[in-house]
Amino acid sequence: MTLASAMQLSHAGAARATPTPGSLNPKPCTAPASAGHSCLGSGPLRSCRRPRCAAAGRDGAGDVNGDEEPTRFEGRVIANNAASVNGKLRTLVVGVTDARGSPSLNHRKASAGTLFKQQQWVDGFETPGQYIILTDIDSGKAIRKPISVSPYRARSTAPGTDVTVVEVLLDTNSSDGDENFFASAQPPTQLSVSPVKGCGFENPLFPEYNLGSAIAHGHAVVLVAGGSAGLGPLRAAMEWPNLASHADKHPVTLFYMRAGDQESAAYIQEWDQWREGGAKVVPCYGDLEQDVFKMQQTLVTGGAEFGGKFDTVLGRYPSDVTVLVAGLTGEEMKSVLQIFSTNRKVPKQQILVMPDFAIKKKKL
Repeated sequence: MTLASAMQLSHAGAARATPTPGSLNPKPCTAPASAGHSCLGSGPLRSCRRPRCAAAGRDGAGDVNGDEEPTRFEGRVIANNAASVNGKLRTLVVGVTDARGSPSLNHRKASAGTLFKQQQWVDGFETPGQYIILTDIDSGKAIRKPISVSPYRARSTAPGTDVTVVEVLLDTNSSDGDENFFASAQPPTQLSVSPVKGCGFENPLFPEYNLGSAIAHGHAVVLVAGGSAGLGPLRAAMEWPNLASHADKHPVTLFYMRAGDQESAAYIQEWDQWREGGAKVVPCYGDLEQDVFKMQQTLVTGGAEFGGKFDTVLGRYPSDVTVLVAGLTGEEMKSVLQIFSTNRKVPKQQILVMPDFAIKKKKL
């Protein structure tokens, strides 16, 4: 099946704490190997390390600011769907031409790492929090956006085709004119798509602290989204099978700051699915002070009214908590650090960001 035929497809309904780096006596890793988590050595003395980055690397090579791109892939807009009730948030569904080869032609590779001999676009998509650069062929306009579906869904949306289908969340009221342009794009707009970039959610100083290792070590996982810019990549995490199955055994909670209201919030139709899967979803519709109060209150009460399988957000030990943040302003980030690190004693190295989208300190 070609990219054109795939345009018929759209999103239809659709141990304890991690060892401290450099410790003289690190705790052994007993977690099983899994996606986004790997260990050095074998047996009871394994120590955790970060997952392999996508092919484009963590340096952001080929970004919108003009760095040279090693490879570009043909893409096309398959659909532009409303992501909020009022329609101001849009899900841009993009099909990326990604010839998978044919087993009958002996294209399969012997190793388990990659299914085919030639490197495929989807091979670089391994974990939530990675991103792509979309460029409009006709105008040359470009945007850099996190992917808002999980690696599993990207592989399974168009089975048996030479197309990988991904989504990005866009705001028609964005202050970025290029984002507004793409938010109004319709099929069959032709695009150039970068390789998948970034390493997902991790601690930039200690990359061995990442979402995969948090799941492998049985941590309670807290996700804090700031507006639609934060909910896009965190949606990819919430629907990732690794985290979805984790929510059946450990507390998983999503705080959605700057959610606006029920008309303007993103993916509100999916919240009940996440709750049924065992996670809490806590929308915060007020200003910063009100949102912070609601988060603090939920940590105290356990937030039973927001769904989820467990009557707690953080579990028993702060050392067994990992916090993912995305889309936060500087003031919001300060508040989140105050709540979780200062007040609740969650180790700072277990507060994870998307390094390529993290807030940069201004140079003096």
